[in-house]
Amino acid sequence: MEDNNDELLDEQNEAVEAQVSLPQDIQQTALAFLPGRVVLKLRAVCRFWRDCIQVPNFVDRHLNNALCFHQSIAFFTSVDDGLFCMYTFDPTTLDRKSLDFVLSCRFQMSDPCNGLVCAYDSRGDVEVLNPLTMKHVILPVSEIQSRALSSEYFLGSVQSKNEYKVVCIRHRVRFLTFEVCTVGTQLWRAVRESANLLKTTKAVIVNDVMHWLLLDVASDFTRRILLFNLTDEIFSETAVPDTIKDHNLELFEGEGKLHLLAMPSKGSASEVSEIWVSNSTCTVWDHMCNITFLLPSGMRPHFLHKKKLFYGNQKRFYYIDLEGRGGSYINVPSDESIVSSGIFVDSLLLHSVTGLVDSRTLLMGSDYAGSSSHAAGSSSSGAGQSFKEAKSSRKMKWRLTQISAKKT
Repeated sequence: MEDNNDELLDEQNEAVEAQVSLPQDIQQTALAFLPGRVVLKLRAVCRFWRDCIQVPNFVDRHLNNALCFHQSIAFFTSVDDGLFCMYTFDPTTLDRKSLDFVLSCRFQMSDPCNGLVCAYDSRGDVEVLNPLTMKHVILPVSEIQSRALSSEYFLGSVQSKNEYKVVCIRHRVRFLTFEVCTVGTQLWRAVRESANLLKTTKAVIVNDVMHWLLLDVASDFTRRILLFNLTDEIFSETAVPDTIKDHNLELFEGEGKLHLLAMPSKGSASEVSEIWVSNSTCTVWDHMCNITFLLPSGMRPHFLHKKKLFYGNQKRFYYIDLEGRGGSYINVPSDESIVSSGIFVDSLLLHSVTGLVDSRTLLMGSDYAGSSSHAAGSSSSGAGQSFKEAKSSRKMKWRLTQISAKKT
C-alpha cells in the first residue's frame, strides 16, 4: 500500500512541479505559514510536500508561526471512556472555529502546551498526544505508581532544549512525590518529596516554570508560591505581595506571564478584587488593576487573553471582560464535563518521537468501540459516521451573563 501511495505521489509530484514555478525552499516557507489543519491535508498533494513537512526544522518553523498567527481559545471535555471533545474559538471574535473528537483511553487531561496535551487515568496510564495529527506516545508506568493514593500530570516545554516534560504529583500518605519524564526518554525520575500542603495541586505553567500556591496551615492563607523550573529541574519559593497576604489568592497564566487574582477574604464586606502580574523570575510583582468582581464559589480562573479572564467549572466556561464590557458563558452538553482549557495552537509536534501510535487505531479496539456511545460499532467507518452525527448535534452559543467587572 505504501509503495502504491508513493507511486501516486510521484505522479502528482510531476504534475505539481509543472504548475508551480516557485523554488522548493519558497514552497516550504509558504507551507510553514499555513494553519496546521491545512498543512496536514496538503500532504496528499505530492511527495515533496509530504516529505518536507515531516522534517524537524519545518515542524519547528511551523510552530513558531502558529504561535503568532494560529492560536485559538480552547477547552476539552470528557464525554466517556476513550473520547474527549476539543472546542476551539477565535481569540478575537470568540466565534466557534471547530469541534474535534480527541481519541484517548484516559479520563483526565492536562492543559494544552504548544498543541500537545497529556491524558491520564487513575491506574497510572499516561500518554502525550497531538489532537490535530491524532498521534500519541505512551509513557512508562512509574515504579512508585502503585504506592501512590492518586496521581496528577502536567505537561510543559523547555524551549531552549526543544523538549517537553511531564511532571507528576503523586499523593502519598504523608507527603507528595514529584516525578518528571522527558517525552522521548521513557524514564521517570523523582525530583522532590515534600510534606508541604498545596492549596491546589493543579500547576499553573508559564513558559518553562510550573507554579503552585503553598498553604499556610497556621493561618489558612496562601502566602508563598512554589516554583519548579523545567529547564534545570530545581525547586524554589517566592512570596506573594505583602499587601494581599490575607486575601483569597488564585494563580493563573496570561499571555506569557504569571498573574495573581486576590479576592477579599471570607467575611469581608469588600467586593473589590485585585490582579497582580509578576516579572519573568517571579521576584517582582506589579499591581495591574482593581476590579469589582468576585470569583463564584466552585470556580477557578483558567487564563487571561486579550483583557478577558476565562474561568469556570466542569459545566460552564466563562469569560469576563476586564475593560468593563461584561461577560459571557457557554454551557457544555449535559453528557460532557470540562477537564482542560487554554490557548491551543495547530502544531505538528511529536513527529520525531520514537514509539508514536496512531490514535485512530483505537477505533478498531473492542474496549473503545464498546464503551463509547459516540463511536459505537466495530469498524472505523462506522465510528467516523457516529463522530459526524455527534459533531452536528453539538451546537454551542455564548450567553450573556449578569456578572461584570469594572476597574476601580
